[in-house]
Amino acid sequence: MKLYDLKTLHMEQPVIDKTPCFSWKICSSRPNVIQEKYRIIVKRGEDFLWDTGEVFSREQSFIEYKGSPLSSETRYQWTVTVWDSHGQSASAKAVFETAFFRQADWKAKWIECSFERKNACGQNFGNSYPPVLFEKEFLLEKRVKSARIYASAHGVYRLTLNKKRPDQREFAPEFTPYGKCLYYQVYDVKELLTEGRNVLQMYVGDGWYFSSQAGPVMQDRHKEPSVVIQMELTYEDETSEMILSDGSETCRTDFIVYSDLYQGEKQDLTLASGEKKPVMIKDYGYDFLHVQPMEPILPIREIPAVEVFTSPAGETIVDFGQVLAGRARIKIDVPKGQTVSLDYFEILDEKGNYIDTMFAPQKDIVISAGDPFVHEALFTFHGFRYIRVTGIEDVRKEDFTAVLLSTAKENAGTFACSDARLNRLYQNVRWSQYSNMMSVPTDCPSREKGGYTGDLLIYAKTALKNEKLTPFLKSWLNSVRLDQAGDGVVMIVSPYMKLYENLMKDASARCGEDTISGVAGWSDAIVWIPYEMYQVTGDRLVLKENYEAMEKWCEYIIHAAEKQSTLDIPEQYDRYLWNTGFHFGEWLVPGREDHTGEPFGICRETAYYIAPFFGYVTIKKMTEICEVLGKKDKAKDYGNIAAKMKTSIQEGIMRRNLMPDDLMGAYVLAFAFGLVPEDLCDAYKEKFLSLLEKSGRCIGTGFLATPFILDVLCDLGETETAHQILWQEKRPSWLYEVYHGATTIWESWDADDAARGGRYVSFNHYAFGCVDDWICRHIAGIDSDTPGYSHIVIRPDMDSHLSWCRRTFECEAGEISVYWDKEKLSVSIPANTTATVYWNNQVYDVGSGSYEWTERSI
Repeated sequence: MKLYDLKTLHMEQPVIDKTPCFSWKICSSRPNVIQEKYRIIVKRGEDFLWDTGEVFSREQSFIEYKGSPLSSETRYQWTVTVWDSHGQSASAKAVFETAFFRQADWKAKWIECSFERKNACGQNFGNSYPPVLFEKEFLLEKRVKSARIYASAHGVYRLTLNKKRPDQREFAPEFTPYGKCLYYQVYDVKELLTEGRNVLQMYVGDGWYFSSQAGPVMQDRHKEPSVVIQMELTYEDETSEMILSDGSETCRTDFIVYSDLYQGEKQDLTLASGEKKPVMIKDYGYDFLHVQPMEPILPIREIPAVEVFTSPAGETIVDFGQVLAGRARIKIDVPKGQTVSLDYFEILDEKGNYIDTMFAPQKDIVISAGDPFVHEALFTFHGFRYIRVTGIEDVRKEDFTAVLLSTAKENAGTFACSDARLNRLYQNVRWSQYSNMMSVPTDCPSREKGGYTGDLLIYAKTALKNEKLTPFLKSWLNSVRLDQAGDGVVMIVSPYMKLYENLMKDASARCGEDTISGVAGWSDAIVWIPYEMYQVTGDRLVLKENYEAMEKWCEYIIHAAEKQSTLDIPEQYDRYLWNTGFHFGEWLVPGREDHTGEPFGICRETAYYIAPFFGYVTIKKMTEICEVLGKKDKAKDYGNIAAKMKTSIQEGIMRRNLMPDDLMGAYVLAFAFGLVPEDLCDAYKEKFLSLLEKSGRCIGTGFLATPFILDVLCDLGETETAHQILWQEKRPSWLYEVYHGATTIWESWDADDAARGGRYVSFNHYAFGCVDDWICRHIAGIDSDTPGYSHIVIRPDMDSHLSWCRRTFECEAGEISVYWDKEKLSVSIPANTTATVYWNNQVYDVGSGSYEWTERSI
């Protein structure tokens, strides 16, 4: 037996500024291994800070530190020893480091650009400004033993020391509600320092902070970029020194004319560096500074161009064969002063030409200095498959490489099967997840770049089965909490961007609200996402961390339900139905065009059932959360309210025949949420199936109902129909997209109509990729009936389209793997878990280990 994958706050050797928790995995060659007890010891040098003693428990993740207070800027070692059910034991060690626990640990001063920048972009999607280069020179007269830089900025920055980068991270300090939380980064720079003169630079672009669209809604926004830098040195003679931003630095412009997350970046390599000017010292404080709690954005994959072609319109277009988020790295050799323009886009129009399906053109520009060079934007990213190139006479595919950018995360799953279409669908899901997990979970990397709550609400379970997302999602949930309004409203995006402020004010006002409404299916994310994280990982801490925000949101729902609606529903039921305020409704229901003549008018036809349905489920989930956290009185209160909401839905909507006659999603959700009265089950099933037949067995559900349609069919005994929906190639369907060349998941079922022009839509939107969760549970057969997969259920559904299928998922205990074909089932169950396996009408209860069943096993 051995222990592996030791994590602190679910990261390897992190730098932290909050209470840690610990996790590990067990590897053993023996079968049926269960952890019987563990012991954790935390030390600083030779000093013991925490010793749990022998704890009899199967817990191996999210074990919270409860020892002596930790100190700033200190390295700690922790050791875990585990004893198993066979009498074996094993130990392993890991380390973590602390950053600043106190504001007083900050000695550096905030320094700000002292000159006023001018808008340098001629496009019409907001102002864009030149980045600012901050520079500090210092001398070192002794050899350095260790060196750490703690740095942050208003804007996004790239740090260099003696013209070398300490790592490959992009877009530091990440995207947060900057007025309340700004991350700082920690760099080990010992190897970059030299005796004598050293030069530290921070090049700061607009990023999210100064974006006219993406900038978080906040007070007292600064007008110009600013930075804070604290370098702490220990010399080989054990003396120490601090190099601080203190006002002695300079600032200037450099070769980037402007940079914008939406409109792109312009570089002019013929420009001389701007005049060095003194900086201004600012008293911005440190209370909002926190060390980055997740991995950085990194270039995680490079994709060489597959083709260069000339479009029917005579355009030179480079094709990478894959839609992604990031930018291109391009070898360029053109005369001095030559302008090269690069228009990034996702699809070709119906004739094979360039088409812009975004609000703002994603356009990078570079002016050559005459020498051959490699171009790559610094402070922007795009959603694209293609680049339209002008200014280069001989465009060669070998000169173009696409760089995929994403927050670094460990892989958690794989899938392969005998059908290329399903394999492509899985890859589309994964590519959309890569592209939209950049600092925050976004809806798309091109048009909006927003941290939409609703998108992740329906996709979180799928996401967690493909990548290890705990630090990433906890970081974002902190932003969601910070953005929460005083009345409990959770915003539709977080960080809450200026792009949506007026939209939500106007939409709420049209529904009679004086303040911004909470939105069913979007605002509910504060409850649903921690709940799904708990179900997949077993993490109770995420429930504790978000409990106060969850409670505020649930109280908002309850009070909003008490408002009298305009619907003809008796008051005794209406007071428990959340049916006032603005809601997106089911959203993106296929075939439903908006002829109302007002913004979001189409939403009303589904909002009246979406809001009470989702309000009920949110309160029901809150009941379970309270039970998990031991809040029995609260669980009882929420349980009573949920029961009244359910009764009111049944009596106030269903029995009064207010369910829509032609909207499939209403019936899907009614069954999925357990809302259908027993005496109406047959009629509702018949209605649902008739709508399905009317649609030609194509998906007729929108954004919020689609995640449930296949499960509902299976629960209704229509498993064969569920498989037919999965394998459907007519629009709307998942394989229609695959059949029509999709390499990511589309935002809407009819997104390809945008090729005709006049429509803004994304072709890289993970939400409808939620089908991968169903494929994992039903086709591959990996599921669980306990939080954290401590007990695994293997029940593959032998789809007739497939001759074999393989899926892996790394749960908190280790990797679960399933392979099946027409003759056998092979399963691997990680240590410290048990499983129930269903195969050929037989049931097997097993412990950890590897197993194989064949026809002869029966």
